[in-house]
Amino acid sequence: MKKNMKWRYAMMPVALAGLVAIPLQGCEDAQNLQQGLCCSEFTPGADLASVQWGLEGNAELNYGAFMQAVSDFTGVANAMVTDVENACRAIAIDLGSDPGEVTATTPDGRAKAWCDIAIGKLAPAASLKISFQPPSCRVNASLQGSCEGRCSASAECKLTPGEIIARCDPGKLSGKCEADCTARCEGSANLAVTCEGQCEGTCEGTCMGNCAVKDNNGNCRGACEGTCGGQCRGSCSMSGGAKVQCEGQCTGGCSVEVKAPKCTAELSPPKAECNANAECNASCSASASAKAECTEGSVTIEGDSNLEDIIATLKVNLPRLILVAQARGQAFVDNAQAIADLSGSLSGAVGGSVKATACIIPAGAAIVQAAANAQASVTASASVMASLKLGQ
Repeated sequence: MKKNMKWRYAMMPVALAGLVAIPLQGCEDAQNLQQGLCCSEFTPGADLASVQWGLEGNAELNYGAFMQAVSDFTGVANAMVTDVENACRAIAIDLGSDPGEVTATTPDGRAKAWCDIAIGKLAPAASLKISFQPPSCRVNASLQGSCEGRCSASAECKLTPGEIIARCDPGKLSGKCEADCTARCEGSANLAVTCEGQCEGTCEGTCMGNCAVKDNNGNCRGACEGTCGGQCRGSCSMSGGAKVQCEGQCTGGCSVEVKAPKCTAELSPPKAECNANAECNASCSASASAKAECTEGSVTIEGDSNLEDIIATLKVNLPRLILVAQARGQAFVDNAQAIADLSGSLSGAVGGSVKATACIIPAGAAIVQAAANAQASVTASASVMASLKLGQ
């Protein structure tokens, strides 16, 4: 995964370079651009839906959707590296580090430095028993649908629940199941769901296999390496055709049509009449992927009482690191390639507008920093997990 991520992120600045090289008509120099004299609209994470870029027809639609995708990608990447830095910083300080110990000035540098310190402080944690429910991310289908509507300029192309169901891989379709859930029932640390299968989280009931923690009555109250019967504070994959009433989100199989459907993967292309502008729709898909709705998994930690400080800080901060290393980070690997491909397709298409040409400069700089932030986030969080022998 790391190798693919580095390759894909390396492609983005190269692809953007072709756009940056377009003559800057009406602007004095790059310094003026950075001061906002020619481009004040673009900032990472901004909503750019109402911005007029000064282009015509499809060029305006394509460029606007692309810039929104860049804004979404860079905004979330910056937030992600901050989350990783804060989690590792909290672990390090909770275990005795000086709050002023890290002097790095860049977000990616600070994240790496604090996570390296946290790893050193967690050396005694080797004896801990840690299990976790993997986090999950769902593509923001509503965002994708509203964006596609702007691409087609047709009210008939608005994304409906029925369209989400039709455009989602059945195995990735998630929602409220009002009958029997036959695939995967998603709970959380705060929501126990009925389980007859493999529980990724804490099993409460019987465990046909090895249970990490049992109560005084011999019932399982921890990670179950086998079939969990009872409730699962995490995610339960049903086994042997089991059918249960799912109190959480049912993913991949419900005996009736799910309510409030969501998709845990990218939606397939829209119907033909709404897919006239493929490049614009591709940017919409990239935006939806970047702004995926992610849920932290639950963490169960058992160990000696002399490690209670380590256990306490890991219970609070480890889920954020697992989320980046195992869910959100992978989505960014995939999305990096999409952004690179889109930037290459726009080359030569923005020369008719001073604003559109000028805004490539800050967008390109933001992409380069976002790539560094995303890479550092995944690498640093994965390093902490590896030090705890998780996910290996």
